[in-house]
This record gives sequence, C-alpha cells and structure tokens, in this order.
Amino acid sequence: MELNRKNSIFIVILVAVLTIVFGIYAAKVSVHDNISSYVPKDDPDKVIYDEVADTFGLNGMILTAVKYDDVYKHFPEIYKLTEELKKLDVVDNVISPVNAPRISTTEDGDISVGNLESTFDFSSIKSYSPEELKNELKNDDMIKGKFISDNEKSVLFAIGLKKDVEEKSAGLKVENVFKDAGVDYYIFGTAIANREIEEIVKDNLLKLIPIVLILVMAVLYFSYKNIAGVLLPIISVLLADIWTVGIMELLGIDFNITTSAVPIAVVGIGTAYSIHIISKYYEELHKGISAEKAVNETLKHVGTAVVLSALTTIAGFLSLLTADLTPVWQLGIFTSLGIALALLMATIFVPAMLLIFKPKSKVTLSEDGESPFLRNFTDKIVHHRAITLSIIAILVLFTTFYIPKIKSDMQIENFMSDKTQMVKSSKFLRNNYGGNDYIFVDLVAKGDNTFRDFYFNRSIRDISLFAKNYDVISQISNIGDVVANLTEGFTGVKYIPGSNAAMEQDYMMIEGSEGIDKILSAEKNEGISQMMVNTKSFNKVKILENDLRKYINDYIYTDYNTEEFDVENPEHIKAFEHELKQFIVARNGKYTEEVLNTMLKARKADINEIISGMDKTMILNLFNNYLAEYGEETIDMNTFNAYLKDPKSVDEYISEYYEYFVYDYEPTLKALYVENTLKSLNTGLKENYIKELSQYVNDEEVVIPGGNKKLLVRVTGIPVLTNKVNDMVFDNQKESMMLAYALVFILFAIQMHSVVLGILALIPITLTIIVNFGIMGLTGISLNAATVTIASITIGTGIDYTIHYLTRFKKEYRLTKDKFKAAIRTSATSGRAILINSLAVILGFATFIFSEIGMLSQFGILTATAMLVAPILTLTIFPILMTMLNENLLNKFSKESLLKRKLKMEEEKA
Repeated sequence: MELNRKNSIFIVILVAVLTIVFGIYAAKVSVHDNISSYVPKDDPDKVIYDEVADTFGLNGMILTAVKYDDVYKHFPEIYKLTEELKKLDVVDNVISPVNAPRISTTEDGDISVGNLESTFDFSSIKSYSPEELKNELKNDDMIKGKFISDNEKSVLFAIGLKKDVEEKSAGLKVENVFKDAGVDYYIFGTAIANREIEEIVKDNLLKLIPIVLILVMAVLYFSYKNIAGVLLPIISVLLADIWTVGIMELLGIDFNITTSAVPIAVVGIGTAYSIHIISKYYEELHKGISAEKAVNETLKHVGTAVVLSALTTIAGFLSLLTADLTPVWQLGIFTSLGIALALLMATIFVPAMLLIFKPKSKVTLSEDGESPFLRNFTDKIVHHRAITLSIIAILVLFTTFYIPKIKSDMQIENFMSDKTQMVKSSKFLRNNYGGNDYIFVDLVAKGDNTFRDFYFNRSIRDISLFAKNYDVISQISNIGDVVANLTEGFTGVKYIPGSNAAMEQDYMMIEGSEGIDKILSAEKNEGISQMMVNTKSFNKVKILENDLRKYINDYIYTDYNTEEFDVENPEHIKAFEHELKQFIVARNGKYTEEVLNTMLKARKADINEIISGMDKTMILNLFNNYLAEYGEETIDMNTFNAYLKDPKSVDEYISEYYEYFVYDYEPTLKALYVENTLKSLNTGLKENYIKELSQYVNDEEVVIPGGNKKLLVRVTGIPVLTNKVNDMVFDNQKESMMLAYALVFILFAIQMHSVVLGILALIPITLTIIVNFGIMGLTGISLNAATVTIASITIGTGIDYTIHYLTRFKKEYRLTKDKFKAAIRTSATSGRAILINSLAVILGFATFIFSEIGMLSQFGILTATAMLVAPILTLTIFPILMTMLNENLLNKFSKESLLKRKLKMEEEKA
C-alpha cells in the first residue's frame, strides 16, 4: 500500500492517541536495584540465601553506625534508639550494644548469658557509671569491636526488616529514627541504597535525556540544515521511548541501574532508521520528483535495508536473553522493544509526516547525490589496500594484548560517587568495624542430630575461625563462640567440651537469651555464623569463599555418629586425629603426628606419671589453691618435695588432700601437660589456641564418620551472590555474543543470498569487539551488568552499517558492473548516511559518560567507541573486500530476486 495524505493523517492521529495512553503509564515507572534480584529466583545460591534470610531475619538488613564523643556516656540515648527502632512496624529485630548477647559474671561468681540492659539501668546517665560500664566491657569481645568501635567513638545497630515489606519506605522509616534523634549517623543497606539509587537514576535520566537529544539534534541539523531533518528523528525515538517505558510499567517492570540505559539507548540507536529514511527521501527529492513519490520510492528502496538493520540490532539485544542476570535480559528485551517501536515510527510515522509537511533539503550534494569527501576518501582506500590493512592490523594486535586484563566487578558501591550516602557510610563501617556486609555460614542439624551436639558447635566455631584468617573478615558471631565463652566463664579456658552431656548444661543457660535468635534457630535446629566482610575487594572475598568451601568439604563431616571415646579403638583414634586436624587447620596451624601422640600419651598414662614430668612449682601452686578453697593452710616447696619422696613424712591431711586434688584436677593436669608439650612443637598455633586444643585431651566422646547425625553446611550472603553475579557476567558475555553472531549471520546471509558475504559481514564488527575489549583491559573498565552487553550491541548495531553498505553496493554493481566504481559510489552516497547515523549514535551513547553512576559511564565510553570504530572499519574494509572479490561471486550476489525481476518486467510492459 502506498502512502497518501489521507492515510498519513490517520497514522499521525493514531500514534498521538496511543502515545497519550502509554505516557500515562510511563509517568508511574519506579526504580529498584538489589544485587540479590540479579540472580534468578530458582538459582541454588539464591534459594539458600532466601531460606537463611527468612530464618534469621536477614531480609533487608540495615547497618547503622552512630558517632559519639564517648559512647559510654551516651548509653541512655543508645537504649532509647534501640527501643524506638523495635517499635517500628517494618522492623523484625534490632541488635545494638544494649541488647547484644554476652556472657556476664556476677560479684558472687555466678555466670549467665544476658545483655547489658539486664545488668545496667540505662534510664539516665545518673543511673549508671560510664567508667564501671567501660571496665565491664574492657575484655568483652562479644561487644567490643562488634557493636562498639575500638576507638569507643561509635556504636553499631544491626536492624533486620520484616519479610515482604516495601524496602524503600521501610528504610526511610528506620533512617528517620536516627534523623529525628539528631545524631551523627552512617546508614548502609539495600533498603537505603535503593532509595538513593532511585534518586540518582531519575536524576540521570532527567539530565541525560535532554543532553542526548541536544547532541543528536545538533548532528541532524548540521547534516540536513532544516527543521524536519532535526525534529522527525527525535520525535520518532521519543515516541518509541514513551511507548517502551509505558509497556514496562504495564508489565510491572521497575527500572534498575542497567535497564535505566534503555531510553537513552533507544534514542541513540533508533534515530538511525529515521536518518536513513530522511536521507533517501532527500536523495529522491534531489532528482526533481514530488514529495509523495519521493516518500514511496524511499520506502521501496530503503525500507528493506532499514528493516533488516533493525532486525539484526534486535537480534543482538535479544541474544542477551541467554543471560542469567535479570537486569541484563530485561535490558535485552526492552531495548529490543524500543528499537522495534523506533523502526515502526521510522517506517510509518516519519514517512507520514514527510508526506504531510513535504520538507525540502538544504544539503549540498553533487549532481549524483554524492559526498565529494567520501568519494575521494574511498578512492584512496581502494587504491592503497596494503597501507590501510596494515594500519588496521596494528591497531587490532595492540588492543588484543590487553584483553586478558579484563576483570568483572558487580559491586555497585565501586561505581558510585564518594559524595553519595552509601559510599560515605560504607567507608565509615569499613574503617570502624572492618566491613560493611556479612557472609553467613549456615549449619542445619538433620536426622538424629541437634544443634546441641558438640561437633555441631565445634564445626561452626572452626569454620568461623578459618575465615578469620583472611584479612577481609573483621569479626564473627556464632553460637559456637557463645558456648566457648560460657565454658571460659566456668573453667577459665575458652573451648567447646567434647561431651554432649556438658553441651546440654550449657544450652540450658543459653536458650531464650535476647539476641541469640539472630545466630540460632532452636525450632529449625539451625545456626549461622555471621562474618563481617570488607567488600571493597571482591577478588579477596572470592578467594575466601572458595577456600572456605574447600575447608568445609575437606574437614567437616556431613554424616556421623558420636561414641564414647575408647583410646584403644583404632577407628576412634583415626576419627580423633581428624578432629585435631580440623581444629589446627582452621586456626592456620600445621598438624603433625606428634600432636596426636601427645594427646594419646596423656590419655593412656597414669596421672602421677604425667605429674612427675611437669613443673613442680606449677603443680604446687595449683595444690595450694585447692587447699585454700577448703580453708586449709598452704605448704611450701620443701614440704611438697618431702611429700613426693615419702608421703608419710608429712602431715596426714596433706596426703589426703593431695589424693583428692589429683582426682579432681586430673582433666586440668592432663590439659596442662598437653599444653606445655604442644608449645614445644612446631604447630604454628597462637598460645590461646594451644590452650584450647589441649582441652581436647579430655574429650569423652568422639565423632565417627558415617551415621544418622546429618549436618548440612551452606555458605551464603550478599557478597556470595555478588561473586556469583561476577562469574555469571563472564559466562553471559560468551553466550550472548555467540548467539548474537549466529542470529546476525543467519539474517544477513539470507538477505544477501550468500554465506560468504554473511561471513565477510562479521569481519568489521569482530575487529570492533576486539578493539573494545582491548580498551577495557587497557583502561581498567570492568565487565559488569552494563558493559557485558557491549559485544551484543556492537554486533547488532554495527552490522547495520554493513547492511546499508552492501545493499547499496549490490544496486550500484548491478548498474555499473565495475566493482571499483560501485565501491566508491556506495561510500559516497550511503556512506554519508552511515556517518550521520554513527555520529548520532556515538553522541547518544557518549551521553552516559556524564552519568553519576560509573557503571553507566563505562557503558557510554565503550559503546561510543564501538560506534566510532564500526563505521570506520565498514567504510575502509568493505570497499577493499568488495574490490578483491571475483566477478562471478559479485554477479551472483548482485542479482535481483526472481520476484523483483518479475515485477520490473510487468512494469516495463505496462
């Protein structure tokens, strides 16, 4: 159907009405960005994270540090803030220095698991002594360094939001508590970051869209020198944008950092189709025909090429559907939709407007509609092939060298300005608490197992201490440490007893304490280790994650039974040795067989034989303490030596008490013997760890692998998901690029009726991709959710230049049968539209350079570079390639289809 004024008016009115409808929805679109949403919901790591987050209230965790001149003087304020946060309907839990679990000892020596508010009255500064509180916490590693900074100038609040609350509004409610209190605070978390990201993204769009429009309009004005040539391409892409964003809102799709690139990408790419339509329209007008005929001739000759170029671009973006990253495939879908709508506007709306308003061209062309500059340039290119190809080869080889240096980075903080709240807060948390996020190790007791099992508790402590060897981990909290601290209160040594009976007694004091539910779910038989991690370097976090999983696989039993330790049983000895290795490796020590031999010797030997080999002064001090406990007089070394030589030579009470002392202190004496011996061995363990390990000599039970006690161990957390996304970025890059190549090749080969030309068409874009990857490695630009799309965009968009070139070359060669003339004529005519198109696209994508989001800025640099390199390579390589092909192939390639030949014959007859 040919266009005329009547149907053109109908088209314009219809487009206007639909634009109003979609515009109403487009105005409602919102922004949401969360790294956990990048991973598919059914991904195993995402499933684990969601399960653990639900169990322990980790959903939307918000970390807030509040600065004070001296925290101990401000505990009434800290207490009030804690209570105010608890009252919020969006908050599930709050842990602060006031209510964090800790082991406390009364003046009478009673030990309990409680918190500071159960010990101190924080109703006012007058009701407690800051100095007393300071002394109380001086050596409390469950509070100091975790909830109170080492410099005692700030406190930390860990706030968990309720499941399924609207994060951004919930985060605002939490922040308002601190804001209303008038304190100096630093707040960090996805609920807070999302709100700031939304503001930045919206500001970006409001700032960048006008910039891209102005730049593209400038290009169009200098190219066409009239209002129609400027406004029509702009209007067409704006209409496409409004429709696209409106459809996103109708489908319930929010913007994120990556998909915020859609509107600007549509402007940058979509103008190309209108440019080619308008360029051909003016070329037809140059022949002296009417506007109506020029429009219909344009659609007849350029329409196919424009549609094909749009389809290949869409294919490039649709190749992103192979991506596992949600924002990436969303970018692929909605940019493809926007391009399809831009094509619709270019081939229907723009021709209708041209026919209605009939604009005239003011561009100076030669009599044949050629660009003199491009004609001369191409003439030199085709007659100096060797020089041209050498220059291209040098450029490609140079950039290839830097490709292996490319790294992935999906840490959003690394792409934000230092002026943003999230970056300021993140830095404060790292500097004062050693990190800004958590890795969680989740242990679930299954089968006949229970969280009270001593091996369950030893494992969670060992895994945590293994992670603590890495400098990215600053602090750890887990139920195993609580048990070890409680045991220290009773025995003076921090360790987990090797007896389930002893564990039952410990848990009678632990369960029900406030704050314990954040690391232990008694109902689900599950415990977690919260490990604060410094996410500034995700490479280091990745190393930790991999090593942590390896340690778990190598040393932690996932099915076992516990049996009473029989030192004569070889199976028990082997199992006991495994536990010793698990302990030592976790603490960055070196296991030797002498450790096991020392333990076995102490267990088998008579206690008096062990004592005879120990320091007598130490034994005497222990014995005198024992005597003092029972109100007896202590003895000196001479009396003690006399007793050891002949028990009957001293008072009878000494002999009697010594026998009871040896009986009561046998576990302690054996542990001391092992401790002293281990110190002489090359274990590489710190003194406190040697003391802890020496207690294993008194284990009553041993863990035998293979049994009904099951232990599920899982590593999770936002940093884990971020590392997974980093890995997915690399995989997605390869998959989407290969699919884009395949789709573009198939479409192009079908259109050109030649597999050879299909292969040749990929040469310029392949070289463009190589150059772009080299620039990434050279400049340190990372592979992320935005830049991962560059290769597909380059393939889909870069092939457009090839399509327009070869489509025109095909026509010119058919007319002249001279490949040199055809190549030069093609560059001089279609080459001009290609350059205008590429300049518009370059400036469109270069707009992203001004973005406050580094990820989008990098995206803009790379895309603009690709759109600069691709047309240059097209207008240099293809004239050379076409003039190098033999005549037979060119004749076959340039033949008109049977349908076109038949139509032409019918026209000639008529």
